[in-house]
Amino acid sequence: MTHTDTLTPYTSRLQQGLRATDAAVSPVALRQMATGETEETARAELADFEHLIPTPTPEQARGEARIFHALITAYGRHRPTLTGGPFGIRSLTPRPDELVVRIAPAQLERWIDALGHRPGGTGVAGLRWAGLREGIALTLPGMRMLLAGISETDWRAALGRRSADQSSLMPHWIPQFRREPEYAAAQDAELAGLADHLCATLRRIRLLDTLTRISGHVHLFTTRHHGGLHLIEACEATPTVLPLWTSRSVPLALWPAGPIPASGPADPRTAVLDLLTEIEPDRAPSGTVDHPAARALCHIAGLSADPVLVQAAEHALDVATRVLADPAHASVYAAGGWAGSCRTYPEGTVHGSDPCLPPGAEAVTDLPEEALQRLGRHFSSQPSDTSRTDLASAGQEELVHLLDWALAIATRPANRLNWTRDRTDGTLQHTQPLPDRDGILTLTATTTGVYRVSLDALGLSDLAEEDDTVEWEREAAPSQSVAVLLAEHAAIEAAVCLPFQREHRKQRLLLPEAVPTEPTIRSVIAGADYVLGFFTFASVLGRLHERVGSAQGAADGHWRADTPLDGPATLTALISDWCALPSPHYGEAANTATVDSPDYLRHLAAHRAALDPFVTRYLAAADSLADARTFEERHLAGFAALRTTDLSALARTEVRPTGERLLRLVRSMPQDPAQLTAWYEHHLDQA
Repeated sequence: MTHTDTLTPYTSRLQQGLRATDAAVSPVALRQMATGETEETARAELADFEHLIPTPTPEQARGEARIFHALITAYGRHRPTLTGGPFGIRSLTPRPDELVVRIAPAQLERWIDALGHRPGGTGVAGLRWAGLREGIALTLPGMRMLLAGISETDWRAALGRRSADQSSLMPHWIPQFRREPEYAAAQDAELAGLADHLCATLRRIRLLDTLTRISGHVHLFTTRHHGGLHLIEACEATPTVLPLWTSRSVPLALWPAGPIPASGPADPRTAVLDLLTEIEPDRAPSGTVDHPAARALCHIAGLSADPVLVQAAEHALDVATRVLADPAHASVYAAGGWAGSCRTYPEGTVHGSDPCLPPGAEAVTDLPEEALQRLGRHFSSQPSDTSRTDLASAGQEELVHLLDWALAIATRPANRLNWTRDRTDGTLQHTQPLPDRDGILTLTATTTGVYRVSLDALGLSDLAEEDDTVEWEREAAPSQSVAVLLAEHAAIEAAVCLPFQREHRKQRLLLPEAVPTEPTIRSVIAGADYVLGFFTFASVLGRLHERVGSAQGAADGHWRADTPLDGPATLTALISDWCALPSPHYGEAANTATVDSPDYLRHLAAHRAALDPFVTRYLAAADSLADARTFEERHLAGFAALRTTDLSALARTEVRPTGERLLRLVRSMPQDPAQLTAWYEHHLDQA
């Protein structure tokens, strides 16, 4: 999504069957996907409650939200493999008036640190605890969370070790202190508008599991944008405001129900007419025409006002009206509205290839086959040569497309951006300063529907060749009205994207991390967004042998100013360039250090990247040879280093699991570089 270089013409998202996964996965398995419970527990809970994930009472939701927000603040970005699960949670059991949480015992003190209230506002004001046979009950007025399996003895011992927090985590029989209600009310007010979303995310916390398989990190945080508080998920090092259930396109049965906005359900017909009148007043239908809202929706969706299409738009608006009034689908209002699910993502959605169908997709496509075919003919280049089934499918896709836009428009946040129109070409623009650093957030939407969201005037040296600009999103929408809608939603993420952005040439973070003075291979891997593993490294070595005649040693500089365009000069630099790992600049200490040195480890840690221990050992030895050497000479040095190393001991410096298959690959590395390609291909055949 970031740094878009090519413009994708907007097309309606292909719908891969309507809710096929709902029927393919059992209710028990769906619940386990979200909660991490055992099959026995999930089955027993489903026997007692109507919904897969029960909706909590309002007081329960607010209390859970405050606890979860405290955990998010305290844990920050972390590896669940090191904490026993996201935020230390192994599994949980949600009920309407209780949340049972099973945490890793080693995380108990960290939870106490997170929950203990401090004058600065962190923690949970007014929280009380009680020792029960089942575990430790954490309570707030109207809320109960049970830490299952934690004995009172262990709890008191952990409290004793965290003596600074004892005064703020009191037993249930201690009445509230004088200012605790004030602090609690302030925390509730801070999370107003986001509490239901936070609570729903906590109750589905194990949906994060699949997102940690690449980077291995859980990363959630909250941010304010244009008056609203949003939950951002950045587990794969790309921030998204979409809720987990939509970003992962999970079945509707796992989506949270919730209250309809206090102002009442949105009216999609009014919203559609208001948007078109605001953004494209010349295209707004007059009050005398039939079906004005449907005609407006057709224009917004990039369609003509053909009677068949207008009729389809009316049907989509009818379905949208029912969806927007149904508490079971209240989450369409969350996270900046449904526009986020309408943005065109390279893989279909943020975290997967299947588009997220809107609530009501089944209803909007529940028309006679003949009606679907008649609609589909408008989207077929050769309708006479297209099968009836394909015509009906095309009609279904367009109905879902119209429903998407109706929901997106109706759930546009009430706090709107101020757009300025260029009198020459009609382009709309909005600019605002970034909240916490120099720079400007810029949104543009052209009359042809192209929108762009960027960060400008950042004053970063690594962006000198990129006009000092980070382009977060640039896409083609079906109309200027939609372009505004999508740009406004993308701006929520763009405002917080800078810490995740890398410059193109050397893949360096634009805002490097602060690094401890003495990082280790293990600590660098633990904090990395991307780790170059030995499997990938092995796939590259054979190709490097074919292309690299000789290379310099690390002492001569990984990147040399006297090579064209400050080019890579060592094996480490060549592999980093090939595998999109961050490289040091000429003149930095890391530029003349081997990859196992403190200087180079600090460089990798600052840019949240790492080499696994086996790659580190090979490259450190290969690049330790001074002056220009052939690839064969450097490979022989790396090969010898691995052969003389206790690989099992080396594996223990790795944070991630190291399997026997990997160790076999390392042990079998050939001494002759001419055999590297065959060695790797043989390994693939054996996999």
